[in-house]
Formats: sequence, structure tokens, C-alpha cells
Amino acid sequence: MDDKSVGTATAAPTPPESLEPKRIAGRVWVLIKMGTFAATLVCLFMERPLVATIFLSASLIMGFWASFKLEHEDIERPLALFWLELGEKLLGNLIFLVLFLRLLWDPNEPFPTMLCAGLVTITLRNIFYLIFSIALLKEHRELPLKTIWGKLTTLAMNVTMVLYVWNSEHWSGIMMVSTILMIIATSIGYLYFYYRDVESRKPVSLATQVTFSRILLAPVFIWVFFYDNNLVYQDNHLTFKILAALLAIFFVASDGLDGYLARKRGEVSQLGKYLDPYSDKISNMGIFLCFLASGYAAVWMVAVIFFRESTVETLRTLAAASGVTIDARRSGKWKTGLQGTAIITILVLEIVDTLLRRFYPHLPYWPDIWAYIPYSLMTFVTLFTLLSGVDYFVANKKVLKKYF
Repeated sequence: MDDKSVGTATAAPTPPESLEPKRIAGRVWVLIKMGTFAATLVCLFMERPLVATIFLSASLIMGFWASFKLEHEDIERPLALFWLELGEKLLGNLIFLVLFLRLLWDPNEPFPTMLCAGLVTITLRNIFYLIFSIALLKEHRELPLKTIWGKLTTLAMNVTMVLYVWNSEHWSGIMMVSTILMIIATSIGYLYFYYRDVESRKPVSLATQVTFSRILLAPVFIWVFFYDNNLVYQDNHLTFKILAALLAIFFVASDGLDGYLARKRGEVSQLGKYLDPYSDKISNMGIFLCFLASGYAAVWMVAVIFFRESTVETLRTLAAASGVTIDARRSGKWKTGLQGTAIITILVLEIVDTLLRRFYPHLPYWPDIWAYIPYSLMTFVTLFTLLSGVDYFVANKKVLKKYF
């Protein structure tokens, strides 16, 4: 018994006094980071963008290291953490405001719409942070504000800041959209944890978070696809064509990844089972509509695919009302795989076409071949999608007999 008692005493939590040096180190890092923000503001007023970029880059590296290595947020006292984070957020907000005003007052620059949207979003985020943090301090409650997604959101904001100071037009716009989406996603998560019943709280699994990411990134793909405000995708910038292809690859890869994570981690849930096919349809149908606008697909193709998806979902709803669960059939899995393969192939070949037109403008045969590839692939995908829908109805005709 004595040995066990000694072992238990050894495994006791770390005394608060021993954490004080780590707290002080964390505060020093945060104050230095705030100092780089202040130096950045001075450089912006002095029209020294290069020096401002250096200060911000240093702040980015320091913040990344402190957040993921020092983990100051996990041991800091709530009141001190509130003031430190509030000061850092206000300085960051002020930098975005100065960047916005610089572009707004420049007669040679168009109105910075994206930066304005980001500034408003970040300002609202900081206001709500102030309100909810004060409420939490009064209630002696704590939200999971130190999650990996919260840290990645802060990282995205800092990268966006660097790109705007560096005047990287294309990449700054992309990062700003990503930052806005991440702020909205993490804010919804914080509100959810704040208002829901404490007794019924269940953490959202990593697999479900991956599934949610496909839903959130679907409108990002549409924005990237039509970044140049031109329905002709061939005229889009090469950078955004590469981004569109990478997003499509993520959609396809994450479709298998979320299921693997759910099974591997023992986190299979009813919510995940419903969200997974829904997220697939949201992302794929968004891409097919983009293809329709750019001439890669015909109206009848997108209509047939939409009709198949909606009727199969109706069949699932009727089955669920009867207490029957319709599992995914092999034809449905093949359908999803073929759709993803066709999407990636078309987007990657569009990049190839752009490079060939740029470096080998007189290459024979390729323009004629490429003109038929997207339409042919979409025709095959549409027909197989229709056949897979027929397979679902034939295999589940017992469900239909209950209603017809």
C-alpha cells in the first residue's frame, strides 16, 4: 500500500508554483509579438513595406512556435490570458485597418472589396471575443479556444497580413477568403460550445470535422473557379487553376479519409453517416455546375446527375421512415469514385492545356483532342451515375412496395 501511495503521489498534477516560469516565458513571447505588430504599424506609416514584412514574418514564426511548442495558452491564468490576447487581437485588427485605408486612399487602386470583407469579419470576431470572454470570466467557465482549428485560424490571419503588406494580390485574396471561412467555422464552434447544454456535450470527432470541411470548402472552390469573374474557365489565372485542382483532390481524398478516421479511432456516428454523402453531393454538384457554366458539361448531364442524387436521397428518406437503413452499394461507391476521377482529370488537363498553349502554342492535334475530353468524360460519368441510381431502386424495391 505504501508503494502505491508513493506512486500516486509521484503522478500528482504539477504544482502551480512550478508553472510560473513557463507563464512568464509565454508572456514575454506574446509581448515581443505585440512589439513586432507595433513596429509593423510604424513601418507602414513610414512607407517601408519590406521592413514591415520582415517584422510580420518574425511575428508569424514566433507565434507559430509559441502556440504549438510553448503552449502558453494552456497554463496561463484566465485574466492574464484575456488581456494578452485582447491586446494582440487589437493590434492585428489595427494593422488590417491601416492596410485597408492605404488601398482605399490610393487613387490608382480599385476598392479593396476582399480586404474590406476581411476587416469587417475580423473586427466582429474581436468584438464577440471581448463580449464572450468577459461573460466567461464572470461565470468562471472556459471554452475550448485553444483547439488546433483556433490556432490554424490565427496562423491564417497572420499569413494573410504578411501577404497584404507584401502586396501579393492573388495570394492575399485567396488567404483572406480562407481566413474568413476559418473565422466563421471556429466562431460557430465556439457559439455551439457556449450555448449548448453542459450535460449533453459531446466532442465533434476528427472524422466529422473533415466531413464538415468539404461542405465549407465547396463555395471556396466556386470562388476560385470564377475568380476572374469570367465564365470561361480557360481564361482563369494558372494559379487558381492549380488551386481548383488541389481543392478537388482534397474533396476526393477526404471522402475516404473521414471514413477511415471514423473506423480507426472508433468514432463512427450517425451524424457522420448522414453528413458524408451530403458533403459529397454538395461538393460534386458545385463543381458540376461550374463545369456547366464553362462548357465542360451539358445541361442534360447536370440535370440527370441532380435527378439521380435527389431521387436516391428520397428513397433513403422513405426507407428511414420505415425503419430501414439503405447501405451504400458498390455501384454508388464506383459512381463517387468515377465522378471524382473525372473531375480531377478535367481540372489537371486544363492546367496541362494552359502550359501547352503558353510554351508550345503550335502543338498539333492537342487542341482538337482536348476539345472532346471533358464532354466525353462527363457523358460517361452521367450515364454511370444514372445506372447506379437504377441499381439502388431495383435493390430496394421492397421499400417502394410499402408506398406504391
